[in-house]
Amino acid sequence: MKIKFLLVTAPLLASLVLVGCSDTEQVKIANPASEYCVSIGGKLTIEKTAEGEHGICTLPSGEAIEEWALFRRDHKEEKPQ
Repeated sequence: MKIKFLLVTAPLLASLVLVGCSDTEQVKIANPASEYCVSIGGKLTIEKTAEGEHGICTLPSGEAIEEWALFRRDHKEEKPQ
């Protein structure tokens, strides 16, 4: 009886250990501001500062602007009255 139990549980435990050790692929969600920068021909660079990281979009005209500032500037929504 004990041998039967071991024959059933040992492979199960071994497979659980292997599953626990496997690498999981993280899903990455695209940043809309970064995507917009690249879609209009801009070049995106990441600047690291004391406050954190900031995406800077350099447009084909040479203008450099923070990616979210560019996104908000070009995607102004009309607010309902």
